[in-house]
Amino acid sequence: MKLNRFVASVVFTAALGASSASHALIQSDIVFMVDESGSMSNVQTNLRNNIGTFASILAGGGLDVRFALVGYGSSTVAPHVLTDFTNATNFASAALGLVINGGTEPGYTATAFSLNAFGGTNLNYRTNAVKNLMIFTDEASNGDTVARGGGTAWTEALVDAQLTANNALFNAITRSGAVASYDDLASNHGGQTFDLNGLNTTDQTVVGAFVQAFATAKLKETIDFCTANPTAPECQGSSVPEPGSLALLGLALAGLAGLRRKAIY
Repeated sequence: MKLNRFVASVVFTAALGASSASHALIQSDIVFMVDESGSMSNVQTNLRNNIGTFASILAGGGLDVRFALVGYGSSTVAPHVLTDFTNATNFASAALGLVINGGTEPGYTATAFSLNAFGGTNLNYRTNAVKNLMIFTDEASNGDTVARGGGTAWTEALVDAQLTANNALFNAITRSGAVASYDDLASNHGGQTFDLNGLNTTDQTVVGAFVQAFATAKLKETIDFCTANPTAPECQGSSVPEPGSLALLGLALAGLAGLRRKAIY
């Protein structure tokens, strides 16, 4: 078992190095939009505790990443910036400020807010970074009123247009089968929908497997974006990691996850 772990670790390290050693990094600014309702406590904790692993996988695969955090649904203020773009360590510290007293979940409003669509600058994106928005919620968007929305009651159609205008990727981490509108936004904007149960648990084996699979998917998604859009401003000055390196990284992650399961059972 120790030898197998050593071999898997060597393969994992080699995969990270192979995917980024000879390529300029693709810049990606990632916004985590997190529901602050009472049922999201485990999700918030697991995001905070695993952001370092998530960041390491993306960086090892050839991305220059920064993270911003927007909370929404609080009964006192929604949405709001807990941190502008920063590194994983500072993100984790900022995530301590998330609350669980929300009564509504205006996810469309949070998305528009995160795209600076209220007429101001809420988040400072790099001009040459791929924008990637991720919403974490267990409810459909609700409470998207004019008062919360900077003069606009945001709808799925309006948010869809904003994502298109910003050339932004969108991902939804939701309760399985519960939030069809977010599924549509994800499929329309280069992303996927993931089951929130992978984070809404205290089982760290489940959480670890989710984080590895999720990060690997986000790495591939960003690389695919620049492969399909090589002339996009976000992809200038960067090179796309070789497909073989990405495949090796995925294989290594799967191997490490398998070893973890064997150790437990």
